[in-house]
Amino acid sequence: MPKFEGKIMKLVFLHSSDTHGFLLPTDYQNKNNYEAPFSLSRVSTAIKTEKNKFGADHVVVTDAGDCLQGSPLASYAHSTGDYRDLVIFTEAYNKVGYDARCLGNHDFNFGQDYLTYYIDNNKAPIINDNILDAETNVPAFGKEYQIIEKSGIKIGILGITTQYIPHWEPKENIAGLKFISAYEQIKHYTKILKPKVDILAVIYHGGFESDPVTGEVTEPHRGENEGYKILTEIPEVDVFLTGHQHRRLNVVSKNTAIVQPGYRGEAIAEVMLDIDEKTKKINSMSTRLIDTKDYEPDPEIVELVHNLDERTQKWLDQPIANLSEPAPIEDAMKGRLQGAPFINLLQQMQLWFTKADVSATAVMSEKAKGFGKEVTMRDVLLNYPYANQLCRVKLTGKQLRHIIEHSASFLKKDTDGKIKFLDRWIKPKPLLYHFDVFYPIEYEADISKPAGERLTKLVLNGKPIEDNKIYHLAVNNYRAMGGGFYPEYSMDKIEFTLDKDYVQMFSEYLTHGSIKVDTKHNYRFY
Repeated sequence: MPKFEGKIMKLVFLHSSDTHGFLLPTDYQNKNNYEAPFSLSRVSTAIKTEKNKFGADHVVVTDAGDCLQGSPLASYAHSTGDYRDLVIFTEAYNKVGYDARCLGNHDFNFGQDYLTYYIDNNKAPIINDNILDAETNVPAFGKEYQIIEKSGIKIGILGITTQYIPHWEPKENIAGLKFISAYEQIKHYTKILKPKVDILAVIYHGGFESDPVTGEVTEPHRGENEGYKILTEIPEVDVFLTGHQHRRLNVVSKNTAIVQPGYRGEAIAEVMLDIDEKTKKINSMSTRLIDTKDYEPDPEIVELVHNLDERTQKWLDQPIANLSEPAPIEDAMKGRLQGAPFINLLQQMQLWFTKADVSATAVMSEKAKGFGKEVTMRDVLLNYPYANQLCRVKLTGKQLRHIIEHSASFLKKDTDGKIKFLDRWIKPKPLLYHFDVFYPIEYEADISKPAGERLTKLVLNGKPIEDNKIYHLAVNNYRAMGGGFYPEYSMDKIEFTLDKDYVQMFSEYLTHGSIKVDTKHNYRFY
């Protein structure tokens, strides 16, 4: 451990977020490949290496959630119904040695019983300031703050989660809970905690609605991400440890160190503070991201989850169904713009379950390849990795038109005439899972026209969509409850939600009888 001479000492924060259950360095596309440049096991080694470099009494280790859902291993651990598998899964996170954590929105995907068991088996304190018991208005779980002392420096830690969870989760997953503005709660708790500590850090499973340096608006200010408001209006925050948006972010702005370490454990974020030992004031601050690809997987985690991982691989290779013809998607980007048999198959399935008039879906994975003739569990999870449910929504023709126009607004026409996505849907983080296409409705959009006025054709079963007529739309609950900043969607328009996830639906749909995959293209952008 290095000696800190003079009156300046170093305090280091090491931060992870959005590992999404990728405990080992594999994306499960190839069952024999464990060389992926991410994973909790690589995060663990990177953190332990940095912690050893500076000394444990100079390091605070944090995580901003989204751990329980996202990887095939996480899906399998939940599918067994055996909480001993959840204990193994949770123990992997315990091996990292976190000092404090908060929860992410996807940690609610499997319901409160599962989440509570996870919290109870988590060794690090869960800090929760804005998810309240609806009756008592006190934090529903975890603790309001944590004070840690490192080398005589008192560090106060607050924890918050995006308030937008009720827009995405089914009611039963959040029953009895109240979700409060992250900004309002940090404003409140800062007054309580700041006088007690030398350094104030906030762990936030949420991101930035405006650029943290320039202030340029990057998304509608609807409350999902309140980072910029917190940054600019609560100056007491010294260290801002964020997540949710899967961004790679490390800046110092407004006298605050701000970090976000990407996705799946591809990096850890480091905040370094030089602190005057006498006054306990910050002398300087810096931030950086440390890629985990350069660190070997932590052998303790590898050994711990080895059996769970083996069982996951066998589960993934289970055949679900055999199709009479394949349903491929040649390329995710091309599929979005031109259509693909797999997209149509997904839409056909949504219509079959809901008996709706129209279906909407996005291409959920950049690595989606669709289905061959034999469909396995691996195929389903790699093409549709989210734990969504399917809804039927009641809309007027005019409302449906507005929704499709919004989707068409994602696009631009280059000088060479090629149709492409606007940069804001690509950078700083790809957001193309928000781009929906619609079926079997036939529609065309002239991208040279102003956004909102692009549809030149909108026809269903040979008849133009009528503004005042009622239509029924099949769409996942994330979108139906407001995800993606679409107009017209609201909870009161949801007619019903299926009590099945997409793995269950594919299993049932693909085995119910002979299926003819529709290969026609029903939409065109020009």
